[in-house]
Formats: sequence, C-alpha cells, structure tokens
Amino acid sequence: MKEQIDFGSHNISFELKYSNRKTLGIKVQPDASVIVTAPIETSMAKIKSAVRKKAMWILNQKSHFLSMDTITNDIIIKSGYSIHYLGRQYKIIVETDNKNEVSYKGNLFQISVQKKENAQHIFESWFKDRAIKKIIEIAQPIIKNFTVFHPVPVDIFFQEMPTRWGSCTIKNKLIINPKLIQTPKRCIEYVIMHELCHTIHKHHNKNFFNLLTLMMPDWEKRKNKLDSYH
Repeated sequence: MKEQIDFGSHNISFELKYSNRKTLGIKVQPDASVIVTAPIETSMAKIKSAVRKKAMWILNQKSHFLSMDTITNDIIIKSGYSIHYLGRQYKIIVETDNKNEVSYKGNLFQISVQKKENAQHIFESWFKDRAIKKIIEIAQPIIKNFTVFHPVPVDIFFQEMPTRWGSCTIKNKLIINPKLIQTPKRCIEYVIMHELCHTIHKHHNKNFFNLLTLMMPDWEKRKNKLDSYH
C-alpha cells in the first residue's frame, strides 16, 4: 500500500507493509524507495508520525543512494568521437584493415576492423574485457587490506547496471558496473571500498560511515570526484 507524508518542502512516499513484528521498521532501498513495515493494527497516524520523526534520516539516505547513481549512456564508436578511460579522455579512430583489433597509445583508441560496421561490437567487447581486468587489478590490494581486519568472503562480479556503479548483496556478493572504468582510479578504489564496507554494515548508518572513514579517510573527496562523472 502506498502512503506519503509532507516534511517541509519535501514529499516522502513510502510503501506500507504490515507484519507480525512487534516494532515499526523503516528501510530505504538502494533505488531510493522507502519501505515501512508496521505491526498489524498500528494506526495510520502512528505510522506517519514515526516516518515524520525519521524524515531527515530518510532524506539523507535517499540522497546518498542517488549520489551513487550514474547515467550509463551507450558508447558511440565513430572516428572523431571520444570516450573516458580511467578519467582521461581518449579520441576514437576507426580504420579498415585485414584484422580486427583495438590498441591505444597517447590519447587515442585505434580500432582496426575489416568492416567498419563491426567497430561498435568489437570495441565494446574489448573495452568491457579491459575494464574487468583493470578493475580487478585495482581492487585486489584494497580487498587484501580490508580482509586483514574484516575476514569476509569477497569476489567481484561484473554487471552493467543502468543507474549504479556498484552494489553488495545480502550474501556479500560484490557487483561492479564495468563502465566504472571510465572514472579515475581513485574513484574506482572508493566504490570498491564502499561496497566492501557493506559486507560488514548493510545500511548507511553511523557504523557504516565510521568504518568507511577508518578504511579510507579521504572517501568524501573521492566521492565528490565520482559525482562529476554522472
């Protein structure tokens, strides 16, 4: 059931669920949606009052989740176009050849193809493979350092996501968007550490941010840089 409250100039909508639990719970999902679970027969007035009391926390949580978003537009592969790789901008050059391969030097990505109409597929395949290898390389020392203090099972999985750089499942499965490779190394390190901290604390609460600050004191600067790549 959908409900909402007004808080200052903000309107907070939430999905209301009833259960046999004894206390009322409020959760902000990674997609910024809000779920309220209340004991059966709890009055609507009491539920809305509880949501209003937590309104500032809810808005902060929503803001944080949204700030981790990214718009992942399709890459257009044509001569003269450009793409970011590790924060640097590379110009794309497509030329016909008797082989299909991608190479780069300086600030150029050179795509050699037998047929130019295949350039998009060939480059995207190469770029994704390159991204996975490079992100794993960047992540390995961070994971090694993290697991010295917090020995949790961590493997990296890759999946293109329309609105997120990364996520951590309830079973501590770390999922990274390979398009993160377009951002600087420091930003990649931040996303990896952010998701690692979620293996210990699932929610963006005080304990989570204390751990993140302990493991990466300059995370806010890194996050601000990452935000510029939205």
